[in-house]
Amino acid sequence: VSTSNGHGRAQTGRMPAGRQGNLIVSSTKSVNDAELRKMLIEEAKKQGRPYGLFFEDISSGFAVTTRRSPQAFQVIPLVVYRVYVDGRPDELVRGVSIVGTPQAALNRILATGDRQEIFNGECGAESGSVPVSAVAPAMLVSEIETQRQAQGTTRPPILPPPGMDEEAK
Repeated sequence: VSTSNGHGRAQTGRMPAGRQGNLIVSSTKSVNDAELRKMLIEEAKKQGRPYGLFFEDISSGFAVTTRRSPQAFQVIPLVVYRVYVDGRPDELVRGVSIVGTPQAALNRILATGDRQEIFNGECGAESGSVPVSAVAPAMLVSEIETQRQAQGTTRPPILPPPGMDEEAK
């Protein structure tokens, strides 16, 4: 590219690079939350797995976007559950992050939820951390790469976000 298209963004003191600002995802194959959960269990059974993972909430992430490096991302979930195929209660999981390459992750989407959710946060990359917004439905993927996070001192959320607790519904 010989001239800027105006999409370069950077943290103060960093070199600008093309970065996400707002992302809006839509789907033509959407189902309600109960059906999406049922499909998760069916997919786990089909693959011979004892459980599937349900990522309820995420905090942030980062991406490697230079041409000299693999195009990869990491997303840091806040709340993750194992959803067992045998009907056991869901089990809270700590210390897991989502990793992978964008193209592979997008190719594995099986279905989406019928409600859009909003994420406002930061995304890190070579040009630093920049604010991003995303609007997307829940997504069921056939497979996603995960890795263990380094255990830090961050405590899990004690209360749900305002408006998300059962009493507010």
